[in-house]
Amino acid sequence: MIVNAYQSAAEIALSRIRDALGPRGQWPGTVTLDRDPGRARSDLAPPLTALGVLALQGVPLAGVANLLSLSHNHLRLTMLPGGLWRYYANIPPDTDDSAMCALALADADRESVALTRASLTATRLPNGLFPTWFAPGWSPVVDPVPVAHVVALLGSGQSTDEAVAWLTTVVADAREVTESAYYPDPLDTHVAISRAVARGVSGLRSALDQAQERAVERLLAPAAESAYRTAQALVVIESMRGRSAQAARTCGRDRLLAARLTDGTWPTHTLFEAGNSTGPGRYLYQSWAIVGALCVRALTLPVEDQAGAV
Repeated sequence: MIVNAYQSAAEIALSRIRDALGPRGQWPGTVTLDRDPGRARSDLAPPLTALGVLALQGVPLAGVANLLSLSHNHLRLTMLPGGLWRYYANIPPDTDDSAMCALALADADRESVALTRASLTATRLPNGLFPTWFAPGWSPVVDPVPVAHVVALLGSGQSTDEAVAWLTTVVADAREVTESAYYPDPLDTHVAISRAVARGVSGLRSALDQAQERAVERLLAPAAESAYRTAQALVVIESMRGRSAQAARTCGRDRLLAARLTDGTWPTHTLFEAGNSTGPGRYLYQSWAIVGALCVRALTLPVEDQAGAV
C-alpha cells in the first residue's frame, strides 16, 4: 500500500523526469567546478542514466517500465567491447561505471552483462579487491562504492569473498568516507551495499544491518538531511522491519514531501565528486533527475501496518 500523498508526489516527480530525458533515454546532469554555478556544464554520461534506472527498478508506478526500456537502449548504445562503460570518451572504462551500467541493464540484456562480469572479474587485484581504474597508467585506487557495485554484479563466490570481507570491515569501522576517493557520505557506500544484498550477496547482510541502524538514526535526528540523503537513507532501510524502521520511514517521507520545490521535484545534489591536487579543482557531479528518482523510490516503498506486517 502506498499512502496517497506519497504516491501523488511520486507521480508528479516521475512525470517531470520523463519529460527531461533525452531522445535515447539519457538522464540529465551537470558538472560543476569548485561549487561555482558559473562553471557548470551539462552532463549526459551513461552512468547517470544507470543511476536513474537503478533508482526506479521495481517502482510500482505507471510509466516506469516504458521509461526504463528507453534508458536501457541508451546503455546498450554506449557499451564498449567487453561489456564495459566509461564516463567520458576521453577516459578509459572503469569498474564503477561498468558495474552500475550492467546492473541497470540486468535481465534486459543478459548476454552483455555476462561480458561485463567476465571483464570485471579479470580486474581483481591480488588482495581480492577491485580497482576503480584498471587501464595502464591510471591509479588503481580502491573505493568501497565501486567495490560494492562490482560485488553486486558478480554475486557471492570465490571471486568476491575478500571484497565482501573488506566491505564488512569498512562499515564496521565506519571508514566509508576515509576509504573513498569519490563519494563524500557513508550513505553512498550503504546504498551500494544494499543493492548487493538485494541481489543475493548474503555475506554483506551484517554490513547492511549496521548501515540500516545508522540510517534510522539519521532519519530520526532533529536536524533534517538534504532530500537526496533522506531518500538514500530510506532506500537503505527498505528491507528493515520493526517500529523504529517504520517511524524512520514516516519521518523521512514526510520530510521529502516538505522539501519539494514548486514544480514537484527536489533540489539537485552532488552524487559523486572527483579531482586531484594537480588538476584545476574539484568537480561535482550532480543531477536533480536522479535525486528525484531516488525520492520517487523512497516514497513508493511499501507501508507497514501497526502490527509491522507489510
